[in-house]
Amino acid sequence: MFTPPPAPARYGYTTKIWLASELDRLQFGGHYYVWFALELNPIQNGESSNPLLLYRDIDTAVKKKDLNHSKIRDLRAKLLRVIALRVEPVDATLAESLTREVLEAPVEMFRPQLWRLNVSAITPARWDTTGSTPGWDEYLISDLAPGEFEAI
Repeated sequence: MFTPPPAPARYGYTTKIWLASELDRLQFGGHYYVWFALELNPIQNGESSNPLLLYRDIDTAVKKKDLNHSKIRDLRAKLLRVIALRVEPVDATLAESLTREVLEAPVEMFRPQLWRLNVSAITPARWDTTGSTPGWDEYLISDLAPGEFEAI
């Protein structure tokens, strides 16, 4: 029997930490850099690309105040890398200040936010798969605008 293909996804999902979303909002014109999946719990993905598992792991680390959790350390390092690559070449003084803030940020600033993206309104030409693992449900949008997502 013929099974029709599934309807195109209307939503995508990502987990973003509060500190990263504030950096995007305040320093990068309110355009957000997000990896997302079309499913909330894409079991074919690794744990590093599953919005639901990322939320769980980060939420647990924050609630336990575990500054040494590997995910918190990884997120802090990624934020520092973004500052070094995108802010420092333009404004070294601001980069130094942001670096200090990220290094001194309490674990509560890493609290996760689960975002639902309205992918039916975002042209697939903006979905980047460079760097994604073949067979995984993961896409990058480097310029997600306010109004194209909601925190849930």
